[in-house]
Amino acid sequence: MIIIGAGIVGASFAYHAYKNGVDKITVLSSHLPGDMNQATSNTWGWVNGYASNDKSYANFRLANLNYWPKLINYISNFNYTSKGAFIWDQGEKELQKTIKQHQSWGQSVKISTKSELKKYLPNLNNIPTMAGFGVDDLAIDGVRATKELFKASGSKILKTNVKEIICDSNNVSGVKTDDEIINDNEVILTAGLGAPKLLSTINIPFEMHSSLGLLVYTKPLPQLLKYPITGFDFHARQDDKGRLIIGGKFDDDSSQEENIKGAAKKLIQDMATRLNYNGNMILDHFTLGKRPLPVDGRPKIGRLVNKKGEKLNGIYLAVMHSGITNAPLAGKFGIDEVLSGKRNNLIRNFSPQKTDTQEEFLNV
Repeated sequence: MIIIGAGIVGASFAYHAYKNGVDKITVLSSHLPGDMNQATSNTWGWVNGYASNDKSYANFRLANLNYWPKLINYISNFNYTSKGAFIWDQGEKELQKTIKQHQSWGQSVKISTKSELKKYLPNLNNIPTMAGFGVDDLAIDGVRATKELFKASGSKILKTNVKEIICDSNNVSGVKTDDEIINDNEVILTAGLGAPKLLSTINIPFEMHSSLGLLVYTKPLPQLLKYPITGFDFHARQDDKGRLIIGGKFDDDSSQEENIKGAAKKLIQDMATRLNYNGNMILDHFTLGKRPLPVDGRPKIGRLVNKKGEKLNGIYLAVMHSGITNAPLAGKFGIDEVLSGKRNNLIRNFSPQKTDTQEEFLNV
């Protein structure tokens, strides 16, 4: 099996392939785990079940949220940073509606009052009147999770640029890199924003969007935040090294920002006013990550068909945002489908191409 892409999604596929008896897994990527050009390296690391007004996607995210602790138990040298997260990035009526909706879908989320927030966020200034609290939400170090999953899978990881997918008569037989042709009877494409270009080499049109996410890391600090928090125009959490990881409005696009370093410093300055801390918050570094965004916001997981509606053999696609939430079951259910041909109901609505013909193939 060849996996193109060495981020958290590719790592989940590799791990679950190994668990299902695949003994030769080759991972090809121009960026290795931890490289700053990887989307995984630039994630805030919040695992949650929110998908307002989209029950199907919310169910999948919630299933991933419930599966993450089990996956953590399977791999060594890894744990989540914190459990539980507060949100108040909507008006009160809209927030109450969101919480009620997700409660009805089975998510452990509730409204926290101002007095409760004072208890759980004692270092926060200007406590909001109310906030949502995701009881089971997790903070995950994406790079560390990726490395440990690949390590557990026994994969062979090669740093190389994949130029094209080799396909003849609707049968994918391998890939061509800058250096060589590598043959295999199954190619898993988890290359994020690189997917459209590679799919174009087998005449498959596939559109994605991207936005630029700025995250700022401070030097280590005393514990100021036990839980991740998301307000109207910021989000912040503290990692296990004591660093605050700060972003602006959640999923905001920094592409038009003219002075990135200035914007990074301002995020820290603004956070310093929000927290009761007399010391200095010092910038350690910042990251800029291109988010891989499917056009409708949903994951794209599954087999492909050509322009004639004919099924392609030997290739499977998995691209999504957020990978840190969705990767565990994307990999588990994806590998199940690759090996058995059976598609799990939780990913049935996430076909990569929206055609009746493909749905017919997927439902066989």
